[in-house]
Amino acid sequence: MVNQHERSKAPHRSAILMNDRRLVVSALVMLMMSGWSGAALAAIGDADVDGAKYGDSRADDATWGAVSNAFQSSYELRQTTGLIYSPYGSFDPLSEPMPLGPETLYDSKALTRTGYAVVQAASADMTTVASILEDIGISIADHLPDDAFVIRIPASRDTASILKILNDRDEIRWAGEMPIAWRVAPNVALLAGRLSLNVDLDLIPAADLSDSELSDLEADLESISTQTGPRGICDAHLCQPRGVSAFWIPVLAMDGRILYISEASRITILNSNASAIAGITQAFVDSNNTLNGSGEVIAISDTGLDSDHGDFDGRVRGIYNQFGPDNSAADRNSGHGTHVTATLLGDGTGDSEAMGMIPAASFHFYQLEVDSSGILARWGSLYDMFTHAWQNSARIQSNSWGNENLVGEYTADSRSADAFIVDNPRFMVLFPAGELGADGTDTITPPGTAKNVLTIGASTTGSLGSDAVGAVPGFSSLGATLDGRIKPDIVAPGVLICSARAEEAESATGASCSAALHDDGSTPLYMALNGSSMATAVAAGGVAMVRQHLREEGGINEPRSDLIKALLINAATDIGAADIPNAAEGWGQIDVANSISPMQGTTSLDLLYDDSRQLDPGHSFVYTFVVDNAAEFDLTLVWVDAEASSISNQSAVKLVNDLDLTATAPDGTVYHGNVFANGYSATGGSADGLNNVERIKIGSGQSGTWTITVGHAGGITQGFALVMTGLLHEETSSDLTVFAGSLTTSVSNPLQGDTILVEAAWRNQAAKGTGQYTVEIEDLTAGNIIYTSQQNSLAGGAANSFSFPHVFLSTGDHLLELRLDTGDDVVELNDENIGVDNNKIQMTIEIAQIGVRLTPLMEDGSYPSNQAELDSAHTQTLDPRTGSLVSYDLVLANEGTETISVGLSVTPVQRIDENGIMQAPRDEWWKLLNESGPWELAPFGDAGDSVRVTVTLEDVDADLTDGAGARYALPGTFVNDLNLYDKNAPTVAHTIRLSTIVERVEGLYTILAGTGDDLGGEPGEFTTYSLSIRNTGNGPTQYSVSCSSDERWTIHIGSSESDSVVLDPLSRLQFLPLPIHVRIPAAVDGQPAAGLTEDVTCVTTSVQDAAVTTTEVAVVTVFESHDFSVDLYNSEGDVLGAMALADDRAVLNGDIVVTELLLSNEGNIQMNFEMSVSSALNTWAAQISYDGEDSTDSLTFSVDAGASALVIVEMIVPMNAEMGTRNTLTIRTTLGDGPTMTNGTRFIVQEVAALETSEDGLIRIALGQTGTNEVWVRNAGNVPLILDWTVGSLPEGWVGGFQSIIPAELDMNREALVTIGLELPGNLPIGLLDERVSIILEATTPGADIVVHTFEIAVEVVPSIWIELAPDSSSLSNIDAGSEGRFTITVQNLGNVDTGVTLEIQGLEDWLISIEPSSIDSIVAGGSVDVIVTVSPDDEAQPGLMSFTVLANSTDEAGINVVTDDVLVVEVSRARDSSCSGIGCLLVRLGLPKWTLAVIFLFALAGLGVAMFRMRGSTASSIRPEEELIPTGSALHSGSQIERRAAAMDTGSSGEVLSTSVSDDEISDALVATTPSLSLPSVPPGAMPLPPGGLPDGWTMDQWVAYGHLWYEQNV
Repeated sequence: MVNQHERSKAPHRSAILMNDRRLVVSALVMLMMSGWSGAALAAIGDADVDGAKYGDSRADDATWGAVSNAFQSSYELRQTTGLIYSPYGSFDPLSEPMPLGPETLYDSKALTRTGYAVVQAASADMTTVASILEDIGISIADHLPDDAFVIRIPASRDTASILKILNDRDEIRWAGEMPIAWRVAPNVALLAGRLSLNVDLDLIPAADLSDSELSDLEADLESISTQTGPRGICDAHLCQPRGVSAFWIPVLAMDGRILYISEASRITILNSNASAIAGITQAFVDSNNTLNGSGEVIAISDTGLDSDHGDFDGRVRGIYNQFGPDNSAADRNSGHGTHVTATLLGDGTGDSEAMGMIPAASFHFYQLEVDSSGILARWGSLYDMFTHAWQNSARIQSNSWGNENLVGEYTADSRSADAFIVDNPRFMVLFPAGELGADGTDTITPPGTAKNVLTIGASTTGSLGSDAVGAVPGFSSLGATLDGRIKPDIVAPGVLICSARAEEAESATGASCSAALHDDGSTPLYMALNGSSMATAVAAGGVAMVRQHLREEGGINEPRSDLIKALLINAATDIGAADIPNAAEGWGQIDVANSISPMQGTTSLDLLYDDSRQLDPGHSFVYTFVVDNAAEFDLTLVWVDAEASSISNQSAVKLVNDLDLTATAPDGTVYHGNVFANGYSATGGSADGLNNVERIKIGSGQSGTWTITVGHAGGITQGFALVMTGLLHEETSSDLTVFAGSLTTSVSNPLQGDTILVEAAWRNQAAKGTGQYTVEIEDLTAGNIIYTSQQNSLAGGAANSFSFPHVFLSTGDHLLELRLDTGDDVVELNDENIGVDNNKIQMTIEIAQIGVRLTPLMEDGSYPSNQAELDSAHTQTLDPRTGSLVSYDLVLANEGTETISVGLSVTPVQRIDENGIMQAPRDEWWKLLNESGPWELAPFGDAGDSVRVTVTLEDVDADLTDGAGARYALPGTFVNDLNLYDKNAPTVAHTIRLSTIVERVEGLYTILAGTGDDLGGEPGEFTTYSLSIRNTGNGPTQYSVSCSSDERWTIHIGSSESDSVVLDPLSRLQFLPLPIHVRIPAAVDGQPAAGLTEDVTCVTTSVQDAAVTTTEVAVVTVFESHDFSVDLYNSEGDVLGAMALADDRAVLNGDIVVTELLLSNEGNIQMNFEMSVSSALNTWAAQISYDGEDSTDSLTFSVDAGASALVIVEMIVPMNAEMGTRNTLTIRTTLGDGPTMTNGTRFIVQEVAALETSEDGLIRIALGQTGTNEVWVRNAGNVPLILDWTVGSLPEGWVGGFQSIIPAELDMNREALVTIGLELPGNLPIGLLDERVSIILEATTPGADIVVHTFEIAVEVVPSIWIELAPDSSSLSNIDAGSEGRFTITVQNLGNVDTGVTLEIQGLEDWLISIEPSSIDSIVAGGSVDVIVTVSPDDEAQPGLMSFTVLANSTDEAGINVVTDDVLVVEVSRARDSSCSGIGCLLVRLGLPKWTLAVIFLFALAGLGVAMFRMRGSTASSIRPEEELIPTGSALHSGSQIERRAAAMDTGSSGEVLSTSVSDDEISDALVATTPSLSLPSVPPGAMPLPPGGLPDGWTMDQWVAYGHLWYEQNV
């Protein structure tokens, strides 16, 4: 079967028939002379191809594969409305005024300034218009509904002439300029010109910009933007100026480099049972566990990624930052990106219940989140991001984010996504529908509004107590798009999806859904989230599985995205009520298993697809299938449609290429795509003109042969993917059919008795050949069959035709009927017996009465003797170089039996265009009869029955005598219809057509202008002269112009950047001055020298006739160039750049700062220079030096052409210059008497934060002891520094800290030495450890600059013996005299060397203590031995708590190993006797109660108090007033105790005279003397000293050892 493009190479049927008509007369003559009768056969198409089929019984295995048979047919184009849908309303440009938009965006010179125009096609087939634009070198910038292109005319072209050329074409309905307001989104247009408002914009650059033009546009946009992103403002598909004053919007609208201006897109982030609901688990099982994403590469764009989460190990191909807002890919905020990624392809390492959809796929990731704020931002176009993904082997990109401010709109991002998929149809892109369902319908978030992406809504899962499976949650956005398209495409599980949680996520909101934790022991490894974002990831997994299946099982190495999309939509499950398509679920819920292995209940279904064909407008492909109604019959058509208009209003149709899907049932019932009721296709309705997805779903339909048609109703050539499922197989029956134009005649209004040709054509629109059959034509008016023909077999999809001569003997209307297969020999899908009868067609032809005849004579005046001569007499050829008129001699004859009066009418001259349509000629033609009628003609056969007249036709616009150049008649075929009629009976008439062919004449004239002695330029410059070209021929002619020079200088012709161009056609006598730009080569080493000349030769040649050519030579001279440049460098060789843009150069007091100036002679002659230097501050001395000569003022020297000079400027920074002082050094370079170039560089004495530090050290440490190392630091800057010291994270069991006071500040040039202490756990090996101790020093300047240095200190463990005693009890109490108590001590060797141990008891008096054993021969490193300690008090032992010491000493005496012994203090107590003793017992023996002693004590205490009170009174009365410390009546006696204390501490001198002053030292000494002296507890080695108040409240000593340094950082 031949596809559409292959068929288009063969002659079109209409062309064949037109060519046949041209041969009609000659054929008639030959037929009459030979007596021929029969048929001429012209078959077009392919041989019959039988498709695979099965018999009456269904095969055990369902069919899965590509369609074998499809045949091409015609298809009716949709009717064009004539309307253009602008952003400000629709209008008909031929009858209605154009909406111009707001006055603030009106530009009367819009066409000239921007070059943008609109071209509307005359029909829905836009391929011809596209070809016309391509032929004249005009690029298509955009589409506009209905049936219009936006074009951009280059500035070098005459816009008016281009529009005239276009409007003169019959295929073009209208062409005109486009207002600038159309290229601005209406919501942005409202802001135009407002000074006080800044806006963020997205601009679509014109597609035809060169790299340099795009770079210039970017520079211009940067100049008006207050913010720029990390990637620059522009790429080839999107510009993102931010913070632009609305004042600039009208200016941007007048810039033709910009196609469209819109508000910037603001983007936002929008599994165990999810895979089962989505059919992913079943698809995995059905594939014998092979469909797991293996071999698939996925691209993901989202917030960020926890790349070391265990679920991604080994499958991260790359993490990219170039499209994101910063250089960090951490998922620091919501953890959204990590969750989405693991939903798609996590391998469930931490919990298999959280495994993703395709755990074997690999991926790369694009981060889009600002870490500091969690805001999403993307820099650059989607086209560029997708290109990067494609180049890195990805074929699927999942994007779980959307636009929050342009809801429902087709945005620049939507257009960018569509454009990339058009250019790369094997790339699948997914976007979420959004999460604005609560806001109602039309809430799809862009770019999910794009046509070619797969847009995913969310469905319920029943997880963790959520809503049951089979519904759409309220948050999921609802369709449709603002132009009415069905979105979302499908839904996927998106409620409480359990997936990975980023460990670094600080704002994660999902609840833990697994017991697994991150390494920190507290952060959940997985969490559950809702959203269409998660649904999109689930669906992306389904896409990958379908793609893997197509690769591995379907044999398609690179499956197209439209085929994958069709498979998924075709198999989607209608959830809830049967109501697809609907705004919530689109076409239903994804079912991957059904996409790959379709089932209905337990019945396997057949699946057939076709993705191998392309359609031109007005054509179709027809498929035939035998369908069993035992199962549903589903069809889905998807195509990658061209990107939609960015300019039309949002409600306008976004579909560019309109394909239609129809299914015709065996009974002739027709179903149109997307016409549904209650979830199934319904009859009625019309073809869908909105969507590029069309579905037909037949429930319990009819069994039999169905005809499926994919037709192209308008647009340009388009491919497609068609998927069909059901109990079906391809049918290879025949189907003969007639069509419009099947029955025609060679003459539309023949005379009675004339011989004409009757022509018939038909085709077989099914796949199977027909075998022999009969065709006949009947004159139903006359009641007789006028032709019968037996035909041979006609192949599937092929066409046939014949013609035969016939004479009508009666006048009036004759109704003819063409009938196919009249013998009913062919079993057809449609005929008079079954389906629709498509085997008949009728036409009516009017036969005029014989009475008069009009005959043209031969050029020699003779009467035509045969039909061939008669044909020749109707046509004359005019050579426009010899004249501008032709004359026809005509005979007017009466063929009746009576004298009549006849008249002759001559129609105006008409031009026949290339499509055979008559048009008014561009030149004015006159027609002239040598005599005027009426004429009286005698009866036929009598003298005077005819008269001879002459008709002269003249192109009066032609002028061969014009001195400026002959103006020839325009070429073409020009016709007149001449009608001879009986004035008394006008129906008695005869009409003929005269054809005048004006030959095409080529001509060319060229001349140079501007080529005098002043044609030249300096090196590197362009010089321009003009080559004027005139078309001296008579028709539009294209000319090629090629210019060259012997030295191959760069030459640009016109606005191109090429030395060879083909011009647009020049019309007759059109004059085109063509600028020739010649670039003199840039000076290199002084060449080209001044005065050099170069010949530039331009050859102009006619494209139509290479013999028509001219050659012109111009001489170009090289002028003197005085170009020079001065570049400034610092002493390191770095370019300093312009002073206004360069950073100030930081200097220190006393620095001698060197600035190098490279003066380059870039001209082509020697030049003399004077260079001077000056300092803005006189105290900053400057000196200039060159070639051994120094000066504090200026130097004079010369530089040869092409050479350079290095000049040194030195400047001294004064020692007393204050920080922040700025000084400008200015260097002026003067060329002789010529221009002066000024350069400068600015210095600032500013804070310099610099640290000098010791090298990373080494701590040699013995186990059980504290190891130390000292780090040294010096402030090498010029400002004091605030220091912040931190010990980095240490391995478990390590204890480290500072053993000296750490300095919190460090003045300039001051240094500090800090001691670091470290203790290690036991049993570490001897030698250098892999771990390091990190000491982080952060120094902050007064200006908040920060310098960070990290000391990485190595740790070496020396041979160590570390003995530790571990008792099972630290005390024994209440041991009776003479009895024993015992406990066990474990003696451990925590060192790394084996050792023996001796144990010693430092005993107690009156206690017997023993230990067994008292010595141990050897304890291996890491080993331990238990010993038993026995204690027994004798009778003399004192009761109460006592202690003794156990000493453990190593027996190692070699001195090689470092030994740490241990001491253990054990507490014991003897039990008290039960007998009574003391005063209490004595009172008891006296018969008094035991509490008697307490009463006696209370009485004694009361007596003592009374005595003291009396003593105080007597003492006070004996003191004289002047001896009192606080005299009676003093103010110090007044007030409360607190008030008296404050008064006592008041040392103010108000109102009093102090005899002498008290120094600060005296006050400090006094305070010290009165402060109680406390001894602080000791701290272990390596710990920070305790603060004066001891351990802080709530702290333990262990905590202080580990974190004391942090307390100091926060509190000291």
